[in-house]
Amino acid sequence: MKIHGSPLSPFVARVILACDHKGLSYGIVMPKGGLKTPEFLALNPFGKIPTVQDGKITIFESDVVVEYLENKYPKKRIIPASAAAASKTRLIARVSDLYVQAPALILFRQVSGRSPKNKAEAEKSIEGLNKGLDVLNHYIEPGPCATGKSFTISDCYALPALFFVSHVAPLFGIKDPYKGRPNVKKYWTAIKKHPSAKAQYTAMQKTMKARLKGL
Repeated sequence: MKIHGSPLSPFVARVILACDHKGLSYGIVMPKGGLKTPEFLALNPFGKIPTVQDGKITIFESDVVVEYLENKYPKKRIIPASAAAASKTRLIARVSDLYVQAPALILFRQVSGRSPKNKAEAEKSIEGLNKGLDVLNHYIEPGPCATGKSFTISDCYALPALFFVSHVAPLFGIKDPYKGRPNVKKYWTAIKKHPSAKAQYTAMQKTMKARLKGL
């Protein structure tokens, strides 16, 4: 399996975390010449990552890829069989994606220079981030995984989201974004050490350190 993308991308990270948990073999590559070359656009007409080649199959959009991996490689499932448990894992994943990661990425783009600094936008994003973290704290378990003992799809989404929160929030004066959110705080401490997540967390940490150096 070939995963096109950077391990720092939270969208790519979801796919890697699912692969690592399932014990799948893969390689990570960045498209030669960038995302808009004719060769890469032939794989993904939107020119985005992750784009995954698995044998003769080429798929993109992280949500679709993770579901594909779950269906094709059912060993060590990341979506529970029961409707109630499955809905909880997806809910935590959704909250992490739309209400925690999304505002954190807006802040990251400002500090990394990918978008111009905008105080009003930053304040709005911080407000949204705080709301998202409050909701996540209500639903997430304190560890070792987002829904308790088992690693699920919710961890594939929550870990990358909180990774960006942990690195970006302090740059906007929020020293401890998990203060008053004990479940999220305990979860974040635990999931970084989980066997299915440790390697990807380390890769993200290394890449982020290089990206923020000098900022």
